[in-house]
Order: sequence, then C-alpha cells, then structure tokens
Amino acid sequence: MTMTSKPDNEPAYLFEDRQSPDDWHVQWTDNDGGFETAIFSGPRARERAIIFAERCYGGYEEVHFDP
Repeated sequence: MTMTSKPDNEPAYLFEDRQSPDDWHVQWTDNDGGFETAIFSGPRARERAIIFAERCYGGYEEVHFDP
C-alpha cells in the first residue's frame, strides 16, 4: 500500500463496517480510479483509523450509511 497522499486528490473516507460493527474502514481513491483500503478492529478502532487517515492521506471525511 502506498502511504503518500497527493494534495490534488480527495481525502480518505472513514466509515463503520455494516456487517461488523466496531470495525472501521479507511478508503482512499486516486485520480486514476485506483483505491486503497485499510480495516481497523479491536479496541479504539475508530481512533486508530482516524490517525491512519490523517497521517497517510492528510485528512478524512466520515461517512454514515443509512440502515
């Protein structure tokens, strides 16, 4: 996984897994349509996902899905 962010790209998206509550995903898409995903589970999963998104991609947008 590439750990660099490019300023002209969108921020990473942060969202909770629909099937496994308390698991958090960080997804980032580049300008060519490629994407990277990281999944965090266990204690403080959301907090660790946020730290990862900020360090690797320069920011994030949290997304909430309707049930």
